Amino acid sequence: MRIGKRLFPYPILNSEKLYSQFENSAFSLQYDEEISEDNQYYLLNNLKCNLTDKNLIDLISAGKAEISVIVECPSTMIRQRYIIPLTSVTIKIPLTDLNGKVNVSAFVAAKEDIHDYKSEDFIDDYEHYSFEIEKHDILAADDGYINNIDFNDQDDDKHSSIFIVIKDTSIKDSTMQIDYDSDKIQISLPESEWNMYDKTKRIEQYKNLYFSIIAVPALSYSLSKLQQNDPTVDLLKMDYRWFNSFAEAYKNLYGEELADDEFAKMNTNFVAQKILGTPVVPAIEKIFEFTIGMKGDEDDGD
Repeated sequence: MRIGKRLFPYPILNSEKLYSQFENSAFSLQYDEEISEDNQYYLLNNLKCNLTDKNLIDLISAGKAEISVIVECPSTMIRQRYIIPLTSVTIKIPLTDLNGKVNVSAFVAAKEDIHDYKSEDFIDDYEHYSFEIEKHDILAADDGYINNIDFNDQDDDKHSSIFIVIKDTSIKDSTMQIDYDSDKIQISLPESEWNMYDKTKRIEQYKNLYFSIIAVPALSYSLSKLQQNDPTVDLLKMDYRWFNSFAEAYKNLYGEELADDEFAKMNTNFVAQKILGTPVVPAIEKIFEFTIGMKGDEDDGD
């Protein structure tokens, strides 16, 4: 549910300043996106609507209005409404309910008729007016975010059972975060970079490049962290589902089971490259082909 440019017969507080009839007040939705460790749920952690208008806060505190978060997925025809407090909460949604684009938005709506509705922060056009608000009328809106939920294990046999790449809106320092302590190695990217990745990840020419800069470092890092505690391979298989897949890929590559002593002395960067099809050198060659190589061909023709 998106408000966009929709007009109302009374002032509303919109997260988009251009469409808001409030001078200084703000209403904005924020959350951290995550997949549960068992890969069963899509989590909206630390979800909160930041609201600064005193009148609206008072209406919510008095039970006359409420904050709703709407989660919609057109492809699965799912639309869930969650009533949240002014404090932060976590919303948990089964991944089986979601596929493709997911819209998360937030609203403040009246729970009952409100008479003489006004605010000291109305823009000048409404400064000396009050309004009659009916039950369910929207008082504040944030169209929120459109996320893409695409965790199809058939996307790429090389890494689908080992990795998952997600968007993390909490990352503000342009870094890639890696969490190996779950069923899959979770690679978190900042929102803008994840959007770029999501739009290009299925382009064949970029596959080795993404494996080189994302998958190889993540697998190498995760394996090296596991090596530090000197565990047995069997124990790691029990504790980490992704390690099971890694051990199977190792067996297919080298023709033998991964032994404890072999894992202990393993060059994790080298093996990560081998397991993922040695993507680094082809990626360098592809970059050369995209840039210098094409120019070189032109020069050769002169």
